Amino acid sequence: MSAQSLRSQNNYTEAALFNIGIGSVFSGIGAVINKDPQERLGKVLFKGMAQGALGGYLVFESKVIAGRIAKQENLTYGWPAKFVNSAGTSIIENAASNRNFWEQWNLNIGFNRIEFHTKDRLLVKYRIQPVAMLLTAYTAFYNKFEPKESLKTGQFIFSGDSYWGSDRDFRGAAIGTSILLNTEGEFYYNTVAHEIIHVFQYNDFNVLNTYINKPMEQFEEGSGLFRKMNKIFHYDFNVFFFAGFYKMEHWGKDQQTFEGYYSNYFEKEAYLFSNY
Repeated sequence: MSAQSLRSQNNYTEAALFNIGIGSVFSGIGAVINKDPQERLGKVLFKGMAQGALGGYLVFESKVIAGRIAKQENLTYGWPAKFVNSAGTSIIENAASNRNFWEQWNLNIGFNRIEFHTKDRLLVKYRIQPVAMLLTAYTAFYNKFEPKESLKTGQFIFSGDSYWGSDRDFRGAAIGTSILLNTEGEFYYNTVAHEIIHVFQYNDFNVLNTYINKPMEQFEEGSGLFRKMNKIFHYDFNVFFFAGFYKMEHWGKDQQTFEGYYSNYFEKEAYLFSNY
């Protein structure tokens, strides 16, 4: 499979439909899970899916904007891409939580999550995504933090060659919400764009955390310690779903070949927008 045939098989229309569809389906399921007993199933499902579709479209557009980092060789496209992505994932999370799409807006900067609650009055909360924080700490321990690139893109970017062992051949890697660039090679804008798309894919699965809203609320009511912890942490269980689906996409395929590696949808999508 050549790069040209890969692009022809995985175009922007396909990517848009995929992101809209995933946002709609995941939101619809979540809305039904989180609906109140007196609410009508059909109404809740339709509202959740419609709002999720809107959020999915914004997620798609955020990936298009991130791709301009490669096309224009300009890292500052990272911030507008992040804002649009945050808007899209926030709408999806609201829909899956059976809320109005405008009630809460979440901005993810690395493992940091800033929440803007707007239902009754503006309330700003800061929470930590613990799994993403641990992955960032691991990356930081073995590699060098790059503040200039991080400030330009809105992502935590590191440079080095330690990626689950230093014997791997890679230009860049997304480790949770952090990005690692290999210092042994040349700096590539499309590598940065590619890895930002993977960070956005990590965010795509944030919606699944809403499926346990009700059990989490019950734990909070019954435990003062958990109530305090819940104010500090936003539990990013989505990492396990993302990692699981990513591995499933590569199951039984030779990752050493171009065809095998890019048979993974997540890699196809990142390639589509970044041209790498």
